[in-house]
Amino acid sequence: MKAFLPEQTRISQVHLRTARLEGALVFYTEVLGLRSLHRSGSHATLSATGAGPGLLVLTEDLNAPPCPPRSTGLYHFAIRYPSRQDLAHAYHRLVKSEYPVAGASDHGVSEALYLSDPDGNGVELYADRPRSQWNWRNGQVAMTTEPLDFDSLLASTEGQPAPSNVPPQTDLGHIHLHVADLTAAERFYHEFLGLAVTQRSYPGALFLSAGGYHHHLAVNTWAGDRSPPGNSIGLISYRLEVPEAEILYCLRHRAPLAGYEATTQLGETASELLQIRDPNGHWLEVQHVSSPRLTPIDRKRSQSLTRLTRN
Repeated sequence: MKAFLPEQTRISQVHLRTARLEGALVFYTEVLGLRSLHRSGSHATLSATGAGPGLLVLTEDLNAPPCPPRSTGLYHFAIRYPSRQDLAHAYHRLVKSEYPVAGASDHGVSEALYLSDPDGNGVELYADRPRSQWNWRNGQVAMTTEPLDFDSLLASTEGQPAPSNVPPQTDLGHIHLHVADLTAAERFYHEFLGLAVTQRSYPGALFLSAGGYHHHLAVNTWAGDRSPPGNSIGLISYRLEVPEAEILYCLRHRAPLAGYEATTQLGETASELLQIRDPNGHWLEVQHVSSPRLTPIDRKRSQSLTRLTRN
């Protein structure tokens, strides 16, 4: 099926279960520089600005078992910085906090740092290169894994001290999941959800996006096919924000026909939130958000979505 999600589609929120909320908050606020948006009991919401919407939701469960090392679930979620200078500042904050960095890569389309939070969840910090520098061929984007040029990255800050917090434009760029089966994952994320496949040359992995981005979501089978306990530490849900209400209606209609469990509820802003259980048991939340930066749906796309809903 042809991908139908528009370019304004984005990963907008990740919800994690943590064994110790205080430790997680220290990491995400004091080390990474996110700001606290809301806290109530065992729940906390963080954002780049301290105002809504939240990028990261943390829920403490003192009895939750750890996620087994070789199982499906979260590989990493990725915090995207507006510029490589901001990424360099993020690295300086890690060094100042003496927090370990697990890896660093130049992916051609982006530069990235990799680490784990106190619960062992993978976190990527990255900044995109300009789209004019991305190389596409036959609908596939070239993404490499080369050593990061730290000298060049750190020189971009010209000795400026790192601010305590992330820039307000910081957002979530993508999420990468361990899955049990690539065919089932492609059926869900491409054929049902409407993301385009942007890279399939990595053994055991698949990358997908909307609107010509390198990837909003990636899946791999590198950790085997064992499912973790349902209440284990790690990913609870992840959210996809779409600019057109018609997309929500289309997916809500097609979910039971495609064999996917789906429910509807109101989100934090009283907008409709469609929850769909993905092939590995996690909840994907799809939310329609209207904004001046979003392009209105045109007649051709409206007719296309209407046909999909009827199929």
